[in-house]
Amino acid sequence: MPSSLRFADVPVRDRVEVLHETVWTHVVPVEMTLPAPADVDVELRVAQAGALNVSSARTSPIAMERTSALVRRDHVPQVFLAVQVAGTTVVEQDGRQALLRPGDMSFYDSTRPYRIENRGRSEVHYVRIPRETLGLPGRRLDPMVARRIDATGNPLAGAVGSFFTALATSDALDHPDAARLVAEPGIELVRALLAVHVDAVERAPLERSLVVRVEQYVRDHLRERDLTPQRIAAAHHVSLRHLYAVLAAADVSLHDTIRDQRLAAARRELRDPRHDHQAVATVGRHWGFVDPSHFGRAFKQAFGVTPAEWRRSAGR
Repeated sequence: MPSSLRFADVPVRDRVEVLHETVWTHVVPVEMTLPAPADVDVELRVAQAGALNVSSARTSPIAMERTSALVRRDHVPQVFLAVQVAGTTVVEQDGRQALLRPGDMSFYDSTRPYRIENRGRSEVHYVRIPRETLGLPGRRLDPMVARRIDATGNPLAGAVGSFFTALATSDALDHPDAARLVAEPGIELVRALLAVHVDAVERAPLERSLVVRVEQYVRDHLRERDLTPQRIAAAHHVSLRHLYAVLAAADVSLHDTIRDQRLAAARRELRDPRHDHQAVATVGRHWGFVDPSHFGRAFKQAFGVTPAEWRRSAGR
């Protein structure tokens, strides 16, 4: 990364396969409906900035579908923001359709089937963020997928669109230090865009901000055994009672959040070849599970298999 691909330079017989492989590897696995290989006209650029993945595509007509079968595969849940630059694109998910024209945007989510159709010649920037990094509860995010966002209804739309268009079309993400530094501001812009769209600015903005900040704090300190509610409340300058009240209003359980994120991190580490030499119990301790039996029970309850079974299923 970054990866750039211009299909005029790809032999006709290889175009469909190369496009398919590039999107599956660098963006997300999807099925594609394309014109004949000779008519495939695509310029694709993909770059990574921390947790942000930014891809930019100028394409002839193309449809991309994330099917139920692909959704069921093991993957890190992702949230996408499509930023329309030219042409027309339709985003479909959860029974809704968003028709995007230049300047419009829409969210969609990798955890449920969706379909993206670029009608005619189009240019779209796609911003991908891991759902847990975005830090928004599903009850807020899910109703917002496949809805058109424009500058008329969202005052941040123009600024957010300009920001990601500049990132996608400049060489900023070619420079590792610049890419690293721009990641968190980009994520915050996406959070703000969503917050405005669900009227979160007018309804208890400080409480919503606290939930996001607490969830980020948990992610940043997962390995630390003294990650207690008291410590988290003190770090955010609120009382423990207020912390619990705000989280309860957002349907967030602090205990469940810490446990689930630690289990997810341990699950990823157990499949990481770099940690093959470590015992299962050691991986559990890395993520705050001091008691191996408790780790095994919690892991199996969450994922349906024991940690050892999960590691063996990787085939190594």
